[in-house]
Amino acid sequence: MPSTRLHGPYLLTSEGIDTHVDQVGIGAYALGYVGTDGTFHVQRIGRSDDNLNNRLHQYLPLKKYRTYKYGFLGTSKECYEYECKIWHAFRPKNNPNHPDTPDGTNYPCPVPNCTRL
Repeated sequence: MPSTRLHGPYLLTSEGIDTHVDQVGIGAYALGYVGTDGTFHVQRIGRSDDNLNNRLHQYLPLKKYRTYKYGFLGTSKECYEYECKIWHAFRPKNNPNHPDTPDGTNYPCPVPNCTRL
């Protein structure tokens, strides 16, 4: 099974987010649940090009996901490329479409043989 190489999993609660994602920054995330065998099951992946903490908080009202993993990255381009890699690796059921590029950019997907420009 592929790995997200993200930190976590942690409970997707306001306290769980603020405790672990305790700075403002660009980052990628995976949302899902931990199975009875201890495996993290990815249901959605995404990124924030400005404030990962705020982005994760936006999922709280949905009450759809139990846990999350995250990682900070240096630039929006790095974050987009990382999001693409984990999207291709997991093809999460709750976001079936390829990740969009950051606003105002047209970066190619870094995954070989991907047709997304």
